[in-house]
Amino acid sequence: MRIVRLTQEHTFKPFDCGEGDLNEFLLQDAKQYLKGLLAVTYIIEDEDITVAFFSLSNDRISLADSDKATWRRIRSMFPHRKHRSDYPAVKIGRLGVNVKAQNKHIGTDILDFVKQTFITKNRTGCCFVTVDALRAAVPFYKSNGFKPLCKENKGDTIPMYYDLTQLL
Repeated sequence: MRIVRLTQEHTFKPFDCGEGDLNEFLLQDAKQYLKGLLAVTYIIEDEDITVAFFSLSNDRISLADSDKATWRRIRSMFPHRKHRSDYPAVKIGRLGVNVKAQNKHIGTDILDFVKQTFITKNRTGCCFVTVDALRAAVPFYKSNGFKPLCKENKGDTIPMYYDLTQLL
């Protein structure tokens, strides 16, 4: 397997993760997001298929994104003189694993790769990884150390975050 950064010239290998929206994003929208500087997509592929993909973009965490208790917990991680109205993050906008490769810890390996990349090669400063997790994916993200930003959320997705500073 190899990981490649999506380019406009990339030819996609077959991909189906079982989620139509994620399939459509990769195969129809990812290049437009790249062109518009909205997200960078990375593809993991083998000889025959696209094994998985994930897209990253800039994000932030602020009081407006979280409940007050979570915000207090986040702010308490930083010395008072370092308190801000928001804190920089990288957002996992999309993450999909081919149905032929699911249940092999590839999703966890991707999350570990993102975490390590932003600890060791962080070019802009970023202390959190965020994701708007589909409800069905919340247990997966929780098992990988992500926490909900809000106690209650009635939408289709749950905003979650991972504190990169705990890896230092």
